[in-house]
Amino acid sequence: MPRLQPMSRLAANILSSYGYFALAALITLFVVPIYVHTLGATQWGTVALCLTFQGLLFAIDVTLGPLMLRDVARASQAGQLHAVFRHFLRRYGGIALLVFVIGQATASWLADTPEQTWALRLALLQFLFQFSNNAALGLWHGQQRQGFANARLAGFALAKHAAAVLLVTQADATAIAFFIPFVVIAAIEFVLNLRRVRHDLAALPDTPGSAAAPTPWRAGVLFVVAAALGMCSAHIDRVFLSLHLPPEQFGIYFLICSLMLSLLHLQLPIQRAFLPPMATTDSPRTVGAAMLRTSMLLLVLPCLLLALIPERLLMLWLGDASIAATAAEPLRLLLVAAALNALYGPSSALLLRQHRYALMTVIHASTLGVQLLVLILLTPSLGMTAGALAWIGCGLVQLAWIAWIHRHAPDAKPHV
Repeated sequence: MPRLQPMSRLAANILSSYGYFALAALITLFVVPIYVHTLGATQWGTVALCLTFQGLLFAIDVTLGPLMLRDVARASQAGQLHAVFRHFLRRYGGIALLVFVIGQATASWLADTPEQTWALRLALLQFLFQFSNNAALGLWHGQQRQGFANARLAGFALAKHAAAVLLVTQADATAIAFFIPFVVIAAIEFVLNLRRVRHDLAALPDTPGSAAAPTPWRAGVLFVVAAALGMCSAHIDRVFLSLHLPPEQFGIYFLICSLMLSLLHLQLPIQRAFLPPMATTDSPRTVGAAMLRTSMLLLVLPCLLLALIPERLLMLWLGDASIAATAAEPLRLLLVAAALNALYGPSSALLLRQHRYALMTVIHASTLGVQLLVLILLTPSLGMTAGALAWIGCGLVQLAWIAWIHRHAPDAKPHV
């Protein structure tokens, strides 16, 4: 019977992912000002536009990443990693190629100037390699090799930014010059990672059979629907409020919501650490309980503690007393909502382990419906606070579903 990995290994995997997140934050803190100063407002505006577009495209991984974690963990035990990796490489590569082709055909419509068009074309070329590279990263994460995967990610990220800083500061301070190193090094990263994966797989048995077969396409489509609804739920507040709030109010809400989402993003290392053992154990609720304890320690408790001092937190971060006074209460609610939403993570992983995509779809649809209702009814009178209350509603609906799941969900066996 597969057992939960030693907590020391799980902790090492989580800490390695947090280390990579910390590196990314440091890069943003120290390198982005160099880009802004060197490129100037117009060129940096073009870069920001392209990076925003990339961010939306990379969010597609929410429809593949969790499935790959689960399937790789099971395939590793069944000796079928070769087939599962090829399957997901085709999925990642196929989606990336489709997006790239469509993007190249429509780039001139999306951009305002020829220079923006070429910068966007390069951003799409980087996406082609970078998104395809997620197949190799997903394999290593599913094998619980987070330290190895994060070390390679960090090394290539540093190389990209070092080359980009050198090029824009010493040669050509344009958006096009900014993206050239990212494209070239992303291509090198994809080739080297694929080569390493093939080397690793060559040393492993390749057992024919279907015990670890990837998710059937019909079930995969249902999971995509559930994931898409979850993505809508995560973004609906900003989309709605951007249309109904004055720009200055929405700008403040966008800032405090970004802080809350950064905290929620810290769920990803926990998911990557616990989902593979959960997918292969005969006691998934034991793993789920350990995942819940970890989430409470690393996410729920810090969010609730920060919710006690929202105004002080904003003063430390922004140094603006007027913004801190205006946004303190909405931020307090958002931090409480982050704590509530973090509690849903282990139950979501259990549903994924059990292939219960229909129930996931219902949960995400109901949370989205509650969020929309709160936003429509309360935005005219409460402004940005309505967005925070929509997140509270999302968390409360998820808590209600957690109670239902633990009362009615099967204990162990996956549903195919």
